[in-house]
Amino acid sequence: MVKKVLITGANKGIGKQIAREMGIKGWSILAGARDKNRGTVAVEELKNEGIEAVFIQIDLQKEESIHAAAETIKSQHPDFSMLINNAAIPGDMKKPGYEFSLDELRNVMETNVFGTFELTRMLLPVLEKNNGRIINITIPIGMTDHFNPFTYKASKAALNVITQTLGQNFKQAGKPLEIFGIMPGGTTTDLNGNTKGPHMQTAEEAGKLITSIILDGKNHNGEVLLRSGAAADYNRGLF
Repeated sequence: MVKKVLITGANKGIGKQIAREMGIKGWSILAGARDKNRGTVAVEELKNEGIEAVFIQIDLQKEESIHAAAETIKSQHPDFSMLINNAAIPGDMKKPGYEFSLDELRNVMETNVFGTFELTRMLLPVLEKNNGRIINITIPIGMTDHFNPFTYKASKAALNVITQTLGQNFKQAGKPLEIFGIMPGGTTTDLNGNTKGPHMQTAEEAGKLITSIILDGKNHNGEVLLRSGAAADYNRGLF
């Protein structure tokens, strides 16, 4: 049986590269994206590379879109067993936190936290049935002079807590589910204005890295992993 994975934000950047790498490894791709045209083009590119893929329209800021996508997956792909929550928006990455409005903070949270959580919640029944895994793509949220985007870090901090807490919930309830986060490190994408530098990697490199961790054969339930695959230490401020 072909294994199926839903990847949000699979039409570009890291998400598209994860889709490519997972497809190369034999997974069938459910490519989630908000923009139908871009999502369809990405799926056609994957198909031209010999990868089995279908487009799933998901707007993480719209509850009705999330629910419609979840129902499509439940009815048409009941054997799907992995969710990779990759889609995210950054907000203004240069503006200091005290200059943000509540609406600006809420906008980022809607996609990166609330929409991501609701999609995960809606898909838990089918994931549990299939001994599923949930992977959240995230970042360190420790303070630094070089990388301190207010809304983006705030949203990923919440996502890291959700990851840890759900992991503990699954363990305590004896559910056949695994959830963990991966922090791939600085990556040049349009999310950060295609920023380049000595410590930045390409989306292709990030896709390979993330896929290698996902498929390392280990159980990482409740962990948030550094790019090395080691669990981050919250006591040292890494997340």
